[in-house]
Amino acid sequence: MRKNIFCVAVLAIGFLSGCAQMSPIASTLSNDEIVANRLFIDPNNHDAMAKHYEDVAKEMKAKLQAKKEQLEEYERHNYYYGRKGQSFRSHTWANMRYLEKSIEENLKEAAIHHKIAQDQQKRDLSLRTE
Repeated sequence: MRKNIFCVAVLAIGFLSGCAQMSPIASTLSNDEIVANRLFIDPNNHDAMAKHYEDVAKEMKAKLQAKKEQLEEYERHNYYYGRKGQSFRSHTWANMRYLEKSIEENLKEAAIHHKIAQDQQKRDLSLRTE
């Protein structure tokens, strides 16, 4: 009985590890990486926060451009891809939509932090003059 349970456990672990995904689906920054990068920035330094969001948006724009080039290559030579080409095309479109949405959100966050930094500077100047 113990041997059967052990064999089933080993087979289950082997099967699950064999099905594990080895490469990321999209070559974008994960939320964990974004949060880890942001943890090193002082939350009260809004200029640095804005620059961080702008840098992330710039990286995503570069990745979006690469995805567009992949899609153009597919459109030029779609006969190379066979039946898997349709899923490649839809997957690339989905990644592009995700990147565009992420770029937009990061630029909004950067604009918010720029505005907060300007308000802080105005407040600091008004306190110094009084």
